[in-house]
Amino acid sequence: MIIATPSHCAAFVQQLEGNGVAAGEALQRGQLLLLDADETLARFAPGGMPEWQSFHTLIGGVIAKLRLEYPTVRAYGEMVDLLWQRGEREAAIRLEEFWNDLAGLQTFSLLCAYHMDNLDPAAYSGALDCICRVHSHLIAARDYKRFNEAVVEASEAVLDETLAQMLLSLSERHRPQTAMPQGQATLLWLQHNMPRTAEKVLAQVRSRYSA
Repeated sequence: MIIATPSHCAAFVQQLEGNGVAAGEALQRGQLLLLDADETLARFAPGGMPEWQSFHTLIGGVIAKLRLEYPTVRAYGEMVDLLWQRGEREAAIRLEEFWNDLAGLQTFSLLCAYHMDNLDPAAYSGALDCICRVHSHLIAARDYKRFNEAVVEASEAVLDETLAQMLLSLSERHRPQTAMPQGQATLLWLQHNMPRTAEKVLAQVRSRYSA
């Protein structure tokens, strides 16, 4: 089940077809379900704030139907991001909590997508913390190895090597419960404990990781 903007739904279908998956046939037999994120959100959040009973009836009903036909159900959603980008943070977090509550009632996998730059200092003003509180994993970069190396190199460039290693050790011991690359855990720890240094390291990571 993909709940996304029309352009992203089309991109998913195109990518699946490019990977050799007959997306059209999957749509016809109901194995692949595409839903418009805005339209779906409006059905259970008519006043802007998600309502549990409407959400459970609509989304829970769709998942229950899919589970009767297929052994595994995977859902991808962009509704939380729509709320987040509108500045409706409370509504976005409530929707995340509804998804988690639903996961306690039914078995399915969920991937939530947020349009966010994890190397932008503004993302560390509460956004990443809020997201981490309601997710088991944070996929902060496509290439974990390269991202982690960029954070280590940036830390050593801003601090001396010994202090940088102490920092990495501290951040490792105080990792968030949300699973994420070590580099991202380091950046979060820095922002919480050494915000000025965090900005310098973020700038260095951006120049190294995007190069």
